[in-house]
Amino acid sequence: MSTIKPSSWLAQHATRLPHAVGRVLERAVTEPARQVGTNVADAAPFADGIESRLHQADSAIERAKELEARAAEKAVRAREASEEAQAVRDRGADDVRRTREDTDERVEQVVAEAQKEADDYVAAKRQRARENADADVAEAQERAEERAAEAEGRAEKARAEAEEAVAHAREQMAEARRMADEAARAAREAAEQARERADELAREADERVGEAERRTRAVSEQGRSLAGTADEDPLDLEAMHKADLLDLARDMGIDVNGSQLKKELVTAIRRGRSRASA
Repeated sequence: MSTIKPSSWLAQHATRLPHAVGRVLERAVTEPARQVGTNVADAAPFADGIESRLHQADSAIERAKELEARAAEKAVRAREASEEAQAVRDRGADDVRRTREDTDERVEQVVAEAQKEADDYVAAKRQRARENADADVAEAQERAEERAAEAEGRAEKARAEAEEAVAHAREQMAEARRMADEAARAAREAAEQARERADELAREADERVGEAERRTRAVSEQGRSLAGTADEDPLDLEAMHKADLLDLARDMGIDVNGSQLKKELVTAIRRGRSRASA
């Protein structure tokens, strides 16, 4: 029978096993050992049962060694699986890294191609736009020159017309000045004639005023005379002129005006006489 203890073997190999696997094996080996110690302690009072208990302990140790061997084998397989898993992870990480590098390179290539296409497209569009712009500018320049030429022609024509108009205006001004001088002379002559005529008219007016005063006095005397004989000769009023009737009515203090008819004046005078005689 081997005297190698399971716990000592595990202590020697535990550092080469994964931590979780080592803990499982440690529990699997130490639990039967503790159970055997407990059974031996319980049987101490009974000497006849010690031998059987020892046999049981030996059996338990054998089972523990078998378990230990299987655990060691499983631990090796677990370590190998763990190493394989790590290798798989490493290979996966390498694959991911290479894939990322490849995809980044492809992206950069696509971006570079797209940038080149965009640059070419922009350059072509810029060239076409510049050509169109140059054509538009040339056309606008041509139209501007045509309009400028037309405007210059109109301006030249307007200058010629203006000069002609100025010359004509100067002629008209000279003619107007001559006519103004003649008009001034004629006005002065007319004014002189007007003053002479005014003096003559003033003399005639003075004469007429004197005559009117004399006539007014005569009419007044005649009115007073007619007023005294109106009842005897009523037809004398009908024979008088309207102006004489107005003067007579006013001398009698009767309110009359020139818009009244001769018949109305005669009636007003007769009424005045009637009121005076009453």
